[in-house]
This record gives sequence, C-alpha cells and structure tokens, in this order.
Amino acid sequence: MLKTIKAVTIGDIDGIGIKLLINLWKFKKNKIGKFILISNYNLFKEYINKNNINLSYSKINDLKNIKKIFNKFLPIYDIKADNNILNSYYSIKKSYLLTKKNYCSSLITLPINKEKIINNIDNNFIGQTELLQQLDNKKFSNMVFYSKDIIVTTLTTHIPLNKINFYLKQKEIIYKKIYSLNELLKKDFNILNPKLVICGVNPHAGENGTLGIEEIKILNPIINKLIKKGININGPFSSDTIFNIKNRLKYDCFICIYHDQALIPFKLLSGLEGVNYTGSLNVIRTSPDHGTAYDLVNTNNASDKSLINSFILAEKIYQNRLRYKIVTS
Repeated sequence: MLKTIKAVTIGDIDGIGIKLLINLWKFKKNKIGKFILISNYNLFKEYINKNNINLSYSKINDLKNIKKIFNKFLPIYDIKADNNILNSYYSIKKSYLLTKKNYCSSLITLPINKEKIINNIDNNFIGQTELLQQLDNKKFSNMVFYSKDIIVTTLTTHIPLNKINFYLKQKEIIYKKIYSLNELLKKDFNILNPKLVICGVNPHAGENGTLGIEEIKILNPIINKLIKKGININGPFSSDTIFNIKNRLKYDCFICIYHDQALIPFKLLSGLEGVNYTGSLNVIRTSPDHGTAYDLVNTNNASDKSLINSFILAEKIYQNRLRYKIVTS
C-alpha cells in the first residue's frame, strides 16, 4: 500500500485521464494509495452530471481529513477557474504549490491538450515539463521516461528539429543536464553507480565526421569533461542500434538528443506501462506516458497501467529521496 498523499491534476477533463483516475479510485484504491484531485469543484460536478457518472466525491479544504474520507469519497481540492481550460492550467500550478509546501509528497499530472492552453491562455506555453521547471525556478530539468525494462532521457524537449543544434551549442547547459541526470539516478532511483550511454545526433553517430560534425565538435568534449568528473558514460553511439538487448542489460539510462529519438524506442519497448518523470526539480512529478486519447474516452479500450505506474514511481522516488537524505546527511 502506498503511504503518502499525492496531488493529482485534473488534466483535460474531456480526455481519458480523469476517466481512468475515477475508475482507479472506484476499483483499485489499493494499487494507487491516497490522493487529492485538484480541480474547480463546480466544473468537476458539471462533468460528473453531464456524463452520468456514479461517483461519491467531496470538496475538501483541510488535507488532514483525507485519510478519513478517502475510502468513501473522492476528495476534490477546490480551486478558482471559470472554464475547463483554465481549470486544467491552474490545477498544475496549485498541485505544484501543494507539493512544494510538503502538503503532498508528489504531484501526478493527467494529460492535457497543449493547443487549448496555447490558444486560450498562454501562447508561449510549451508543455507541463517546462511549466513546472519555470515554477521551480530552474534553468533546466531532466525529462526522464521510466519503465521496468528501460530508462530513457532526452537533452532537448518540445522544440523543433531545426533548433536542436542551436540548443546543443549551449555546452555548459548540456553538461549540467547530464551531470544532474547522474545525480538524480542515484538519489531518485537508488542506482549507486549509474552507467550512462548517449546517442549521436546524426545517422551512425556521424561516421567520424562524414555525416556530420556535431558528435566531434559538441558531444565528445562534453563526454570527456563528464568522464573526468567520474561520470560513467559511453558514446556517442548510433541511435539505430543503441537500444539492443545487450545494451539494455548493460546501461542504466539512455541519453537521447531530441524528443522523438527517445520516445519512439521507449514507447515500443515499454508498451502501455511507461511513465514520464520530471527530474532535477525540488518536487516529484510523474505523469502517464500517453495523451488525452479522446477517441478512447467512450470505450473500454484504454489501459490504466501507465497511470498506476505513475503513482507507484512517485512513491518510490519519494522514499528513495528520504533514504538518500539520511545516508548523505
């Protein structure tokens, strides 16, 4: 049984996330433990009534009462929001604050529709990862994808492919992201001596400069600097062969250069069970590794495994951080 109380964002209320969460509360409480759902109460009530969902839920303001009511009522932490899009956005911010102030052990973000937020609230919005990084006042964070079989990270997140090289030229940031990744694997995943491997930028990792010089000019100097600091890292290797079974048994974390280079192999290997984790923040944030899936909302075809694993991983990281703090204090 998971021990801590987690904050869960409402996400896009028209998507699959909230339906999966409600079903987990109703039928699989023992797998996810206690949580509070951060939402405008009236908008949530409107959603429940509109969709004729049989659910016992209750507005709460005092988090101390959650343990008493959780088994009978799904607890809703009421926030101000005039519509569902604002509710989705403000829910992230409030969940962050509740976690930062230690009212909750971690936050779990349900999938959102980024286009709705960009068009209606903030045209500079990139994603939940970047918003949480901004709220945490960090220059960078580590986007990590976790499953029981593989851990993958990407050095760049939601940026166009033609801007990748511009970002990579910020060598100090790239160095710090990989150094920070090594530390979070120790602290958050209890991997005492992480073995890292990094992909190349170009096909076949540039083939010694014949297909591109980014490996030689950018990645190799960063890798050598990390090795001098005691980081166990190999590469850059060709991304079309790096994820083979031999390497998956050998390395603890695969470092990719850009979003799809990481996500395509990860989703193929993790199936429906992967979790998105935002590392190197003061708070713990996990999220199911799927989108709003509007086409699955009125079906019974959606898998809840990724959401369940988001709860389990958040608890695991919280407990690992406590142990790490004791050991290093």
